[in-house]
Amino acid sequence: MATGLACLGSFNAQAQSASPSVEDQYREGLYQRETGRPYSAIETLETILAANPTLNRARLEVAVAYYRTLNFAKAKAQAQAVLDDPNTPEAVRLSVLSFIKQLELDEAATFGRPHKLDYNLSVGAVYDSNVNAGPDNAVLPGGLVLNPGSTARADGGYALQAGVNHSWMSPTPVRSGESTGRFGWNSQLGVYYKGYGRLSEYNLGVLTAATGPALIMGKNWRGNLNFQADRLTLGDRKLALYTSVSPSATWRLNSGDEFTADAQLAYRNFARPDDQGRDSHYSSGGFSYGGLFNKNRLTLQAGARMFDEEAQLDRFSNNGYEVFFGGRQNAWEGGDLFARAAWRHSGYIGVEPFYGIARREDEYRLEFGANHQYKTGWLEKWQGSATFTIIQNQANLALYEYNRNLVQITLGRSY
Repeated sequence: MATGLACLGSFNAQAQSASPSVEDQYREGLYQRETGRPYSAIETLETILAANPTLNRARLEVAVAYYRTLNFAKAKAQAQAVLDDPNTPEAVRLSVLSFIKQLELDEAATFGRPHKLDYNLSVGAVYDSNVNAGPDNAVLPGGLVLNPGSTARADGGYALQAGVNHSWMSPTPVRSGESTGRFGWNSQLGVYYKGYGRLSEYNLGVLTAATGPALIMGKNWRGNLNFQADRLTLGDRKLALYTSVSPSATWRLNSGDEFTADAQLAYRNFARPDDQGRDSHYSSGGFSYGGLFNKNRLTLQAGARMFDEEAQLDRFSNNGYEVFFGGRQNAWEGGDLFARAAWRHSGYIGVEPFYGIARREDEYRLEFGANHQYKTGWLEKWQGSATFTIIQNQANLALYEYNRNLVQITLGRSY
């Protein structure tokens, strides 16, 4: 019902007198509604109806305005009043009945399921050419000689991930100016584990719990505030607890483009005595821009982020920025190809032992792969994906330079 009822043209031609001033108000109400001001349109059209209660063309147009503000009850009441009028033409009556049916369907879809519970599961195989992120050579410039176990070590393994997500949407709409939205609350509980065949001391586990409110203002704007806690283990021993709060907002610029701004404040609390100097307050902020192209088969996204980490020891305190660019192309029925490139620059505050200077790092990351959604057979509803990632970390100190390649093949689904 984007512009009202289809048969209003014939209905408007019936003998319903309206003074020039009423006609001007009527046209103003339609203009307000079609230019994104439905609440102003309701006020204008309701004013007309107060003085002209039999002007059913205005009643139908205000019904459409109520529909656009998600006030299904008032939209249905106005449409029903037109049906109850014995002077309503049969062609208009049929169109109004269709409108009411659409109202009922949309009301059920919008408010019929305030609670939604989803489950997800994935299993995968991984290969990492440099599990410990070590340099290629044991002998470094400056005379530093590393233990052979500190150089690059390769291993394969597996990755498991499972989670449950709960979302709740308010049973009543929220008004903000001329926009209508929904208030909601999203919560998540998830677990991730990556285990290696030989280098079990680098097994990584993450237990995540998150919750927070969300506000969706039609198709134009949405925002959320996420509170999260992540418990990390390394080598099956407790590594750290990260707690964070992350606000974000997304604006839809046109039919396919979106602009997102987000931030994060986090406290990273490490458990092992040797890591106490790493305890830190972390903050970041960034933005991204995404768009649809090639008849919505191609998605492109680019963005940038600034970050700052203040640790107990200056040698772990750092700040910097990151830029990225990525894309996803629908290449076949149920299948996508994707790629992402990122550059991250970090500058540390305190000097490094032995070297006597602070380190600087530039990480270059290139990721590309494919996924496929199975629609038939025994893998129906499962999604398979394969990803290849190339990482090159350049630094002013050779100890922190490394190259790393990762391969991961995953099979997962949602319930």
